[in-house]
Amino acid sequence: MATDASDLAAGQIAMVAKARYTYERVAVCTNLFTRMTLEPGEKSKYIPKFESGGMAADLTDGVDMTQETALKISGSTQTTDEAGCKVIITKKLRHQLKEDAYVAAGKLIGNMMGRKIDYDGVSLFSGLSNSLGAAGSVIVLGSIAAAVSQLKGQSEPVPEPYVCVLHPHQVNAIVDQLTVPSATLTFPDAISLPMVQQWWRGQTKIYGVNIFEDGNIPSGSVCYGALFAPETFIYLVGWEPENWVEEDKSLRGWEIGIVADYAMFEEDDSYGRRMLFDGVAPTS
Repeated sequence: MATDASDLAAGQIAMVAKARYTYERVAVCTNLFTRMTLEPGEKSKYIPKFESGGMAADLTDGVDMTQETALKISGSTQTTDEAGCKVIITKKLRHQLKEDAYVAAGKLIGNMMGRKIDYDGVSLFSGLSNSLGAAGSVIVLGSIAAAVSQLKGQSEPVPEPYVCVLHPHQVNAIVDQLTVPSATLTFPDAISLPMVQQWWRGQTKIYGVNIFEDGNIPSGSVCYGALFAPETFIYLVGWEPENWVEEDKSLRGWEIGIVADYAMFEEDDSYGRRMLFDGVAPTS
């Protein structure tokens, strides 16, 4: 099959579009963490946090205010690292594929990059100091309520909104409680029926918290989700995933790849709760 510059250009456009769509769809955490960008010339990013000053003091009319509070700042310095992957499409394979080879390659490398970025994000959940649940225990609606109450009721209340990211197997347990009420958990038809009809996975809102399911969380009896404010975690971007298509004459094919420069890290441990619950595949 003959190829020329215009053919490669058209193929690259198709590949880049598919790769970008795929990794953005797969990487849940990039849309939920606080996003920051390394500006041109920056090697690292200093992220400051101002400590709470407590409460203002009572004053007496005509008496000078002498109490003062020092402004305390703590913070962290973060940098990014590269991650990438590539695939090879030979001329023979391109000729045999029924699907557009560039689109197929874009889908593949987009999935690979999306999984890598998102896995780095969900791997942070187990590092949160405050936890609800236990290995092998089934998540219940009260677990969500408890996490929300803890975030709102601690000495430094966590600003809303909150989000919760769980494995699909954990989300299933919540859906069962909402759609099949037990003797101790009942909903009027006006509430339960629309909830069943309008159920759309990944968008359930409970106690004011959007619940997202993420299959990149490792499953099993020890399964770590998290309920948190976006400020808990940072997604620092050096540069967005970049794609390339390069013809290799001696290989008689094309090298197609993707590279990103980023970092995922925990910034404020008190702003999140680890949700440790059973994540074994349901059987009913």
